[in-house]
Amino acid sequence: MYLGSRQNLSAAIGVAAKSPVSSDEGTKTAIRIGNFYYKAPNGIAFIKEDAAAFVIDPGGSHNAGTVAPDDSYHRVLFSPEKATSNIRRVEFQWSRMGDAIIGKLAANAEGEMSFNLSENWPEFKSNFSADTDGVKGVAELATGETVTWRLKSDPAPKSVDESQFTVALGGPEKPTYLAAGFGDLPSLENIDKLLASAQSSYEELRTKARGPSGDILAAIADNLNNSRIYSSDNKMVAISVSRKWANTANTAPYFCWDSFFNALLASLDNPEMGCQTARAILSYQGSDGLVPNYAHWDIGISTDRSQPPVGAMCIWKMNQRRPDVAFLREVYPRLALWHSWWMKARNARNDGLLQWGTSTGKLKYAQDECGWDDTPHFEGVDGVKMVGTTMNVYAVDLCSLWAMDAHFLARIAEAIGKQEDAQEYRRQQATMNRLINAKLWNEELGMYCSRFWDSDDGKPGEFLTRLTPANFYPLICQAPDAIRAQKMLAVMSDPTQFWGEWILPTVSRRDPAFLGQTYWHGTIWGPVNYLVFQGVKRYATPQMQADFAQKSVHLFMNNWLADGYCGENFLSVNGGVGGDLNYTWGALLCLIGLESIIDIGDDGVVKAGPGYHEPVDLMNVPIAGKLHRVSLRYGSPQVIVTPN
Repeated sequence: MYLGSRQNLSAAIGVAAKSPVSSDEGTKTAIRIGNFYYKAPNGIAFIKEDAAAFVIDPGGSHNAGTVAPDDSYHRVLFSPEKATSNIRRVEFQWSRMGDAIIGKLAANAEGEMSFNLSENWPEFKSNFSADTDGVKGVAELATGETVTWRLKSDPAPKSVDESQFTVALGGPEKPTYLAAGFGDLPSLENIDKLLASAQSSYEELRTKARGPSGDILAAIADNLNNSRIYSSDNKMVAISVSRKWANTANTAPYFCWDSFFNALLASLDNPEMGCQTARAILSYQGSDGLVPNYAHWDIGISTDRSQPPVGAMCIWKMNQRRPDVAFLREVYPRLALWHSWWMKARNARNDGLLQWGTSTGKLKYAQDECGWDDTPHFEGVDGVKMVGTTMNVYAVDLCSLWAMDAHFLARIAEAIGKQEDAQEYRRQQATMNRLINAKLWNEELGMYCSRFWDSDDGKPGEFLTRLTPANFYPLICQAPDAIRAQKMLAVMSDPTQFWGEWILPTVSRRDPAFLGQTYWHGTIWGPVNYLVFQGVKRYATPQMQADFAQKSVHLFMNNWLADGYCGENFLSVNGGVGGDLNYTWGALLCLIGLESIIDIGDDGVVKAGPGYHEPVDLMNVPIAGKLHRVSLRYGSPQVIVTPN
């Protein structure tokens, strides 16, 4: 069946999409088990009633192994920190069984390795000691009641003290088995069979792909599912941008637009965690509507500034994959309040066009609000300064994103029965688009540009002519007509500017800042490519769409398959990784690949796209509440509803 319309989708015979439920269900969860401790990506945290916790941690660098959302199956390969020198690689598989886990350790050679037991959350205090056949942990609750946790292994631990336990490893053909948790522990027999069954069950339902570039969907799931962090201060599990950014157990930061992108990425394989991540950042929204640049960090909360308004887009796209009207109703008031905040706080000239800003009046913080902290779009541009709480520049990127936000808020409002709100948001989008066209189009460059304010005597302000992908953002909100859009796409596809083997650099290749290749000076960022692609899909030819998607997918997968890196950013001169090596939103480059093959329009119509120049099979892709198999052959995706 070929899908290109709502009619075709409704004609498909299928069943509701099933996905493993996240292990986090708010405060209802009595026992949480997962790799939730910020410094233990390869370890396991056992948390009881948000009042006691026990952590086993083999150390080793972060490796995004396979993780089922409900923690029914984990598999990670790592180099342990505390092991005999001949042990270089350990495979750790484990599965949750009730209030406990079963696990298997297989090393490349015989030897010994140790698990740390000492670290914990500040609100919890656990004491560990040797037990008859393993390890015992005891925690005292505020009520005076005690909680007991146990671990046993075969062979039994060689040594146990209050900070670690050591196990013998028999090499690849002789695994070490273990069980740990609360209550009666599972038997150590038949663990191989049980783990194989758990792995098979998850593989049957997980989103995945096959093609020459590799599994672009597993790359998304593995990175997001491995980035869930528990915090005892708010009793939440949410997706962190990277474990590297947490300095203490309760300071995995919630960055604003990062969190919404994480929520969107999670909706493919772990929708409940996606919702929880959106809730996490929205829980720090101010009464005035500001959603902070960052929160839940050891440096505090950025109450002076926000970040790009991508929330409504991400939430609506999540709903397109797995409809959840109750969640839409839950978050809509907060998204609407945030949307109105921009016009109140960043409309300094009261003319409907917006500027980035900060209540501190510091230019650096206003640049941080735009999400591109040191972007050449504003940084170092003569005349750009703060006037009160905003820059003295109409920001083409913010105006476009605000119009986009209105577009998606209209969709959400319509879905929850608020028709008058939807009409108002459509009016706002149309009004902002008219202003963008009237004020920010630079005919000489064939581009929309940010622009200085008009002078007091009415003389139009000068354009900012340093070009970055932010200049393409009006494509996202449907501001340009076809003629203007083609002029913009000509600039984008110019290899002396933004095109080439690796795209899109965050400043034109002609700009001297391009050579910096650090942070936002000429590097490539997942969120930028993803946002610009939303406009490319609206205006570009199928060939350009496919080229854009292919370049994005290859950039990510080359690094992922070679080194397991999910880059914070990428170098546009050689395709290598820049910044943090394990930063979740790099996987947005893979989401571009998915949307290039099969997409759900803003209006709910399923659209077959040109793909990215490869034959691809996608399995268990959630679309409108059903799981689908998508096969791309010769540019024609074929969709089959997966039976469960």
